[in-house]
Amino acid sequence: MLKQMLVGLAVFLAIAVPGVWAQTKGPKVIRRAQPPKFSADRTFFGDAFQEGLVGERPANLGQAAPAMAAAGSSPAAGSASPAGGGGTGTWASLISSGTIEDEIKATKLLVDQGVTTPSDFAGKGYKLARREFSILAMLFAIINEYDGDVRWKNDAAIARDTFARTAANAKVGTVQVFNEAKQRKSELQELLGGSSPFTEKAVDPKNNWGAICDRAPLMQYLEKVWEPEMKPLLSDKAQFTANADKLAHSAEMFAAIGDVLAKDGMMDADSDEYKELCFKLRDAAKEIAEAARSKNFDAASKASSEVGKSCTECHENYRS
Repeated sequence: MLKQMLVGLAVFLAIAVPGVWAQTKGPKVIRRAQPPKFSADRTFFGDAFQEGLVGERPANLGQAAPAMAAAGSSPAAGSASPAGGGGTGTWASLISSGTIEDEIKATKLLVDQGVTTPSDFAGKGYKLARREFSILAMLFAIINEYDGDVRWKNDAAIARDTFARTAANAKVGTVQVFNEAKQRKSELQELLGGSSPFTEKAVDPKNNWGAICDRAPLMQYLEKVWEPEMKPLLSDKAQFTANADKLAHSAEMFAAIGDVLAKDGMMDADSDEYKELCFKLRDAAKEIAEAARSKNFDAASKASSEVGKSCTECHENYRS
């Protein structure tokens, strides 16, 4: 019996003692990463006011930072023209890319009518060609400076100079000028068809407005459109509403021409009085375009009287 008790005690001690020992031994050691050691060449300053502030205090420290324009936003109307000298609104605020493209296509049809045979060209065709080539030169010059996406931008500068040269030569209806106009007619057809027909490459990327278009052909365009096309639509509400898109197109062209007429290098553009008349035409035409898009007949009619006044005052003193 005693022997059995001793055996049981030995078994008990073999099981219990290791557990008790495990509970009574020292705390578990946890190894942690060593703290970093910084070199003498540190990024932080011991005294930020003594070591970090170097130089004079900014003069505008108390002013708020200028607000950033939203990505993709259009330039505000009335901001400086990318062309400099003469105009004030950006091109996109005066004339849409759609109006530019549609006007070039419409001008192509008029060129087709004016440049047919040497005899017709010598009669009256050269006069029409001069006006339409001047409008083309102006439009491609606008494309060259346009603050947005518009077709033919890669060819705009060379097209500007090419059509400007032919417009300047088309003051007479000689066979030589007819052949030149015929070449421009062909190139315009190719350009509208998606080709790049111009072989000349060396062009000035900056517009020289005095060499691009004369005032007289631009004024002829205004007279051609104002009396027979725009005024009837601005004097009848039903006609105004039915032809609002057409009116907006014509008004945008007027606004663009008004801005161009005041550009540095254009005739009489050194006169502040003359430039003010050009800006009155531009701004009133812009109001007509906006009123046409919003179907606001009263606003368009009011702005049309300002267009008429600016034209009358200009013709009294500056008609060439």
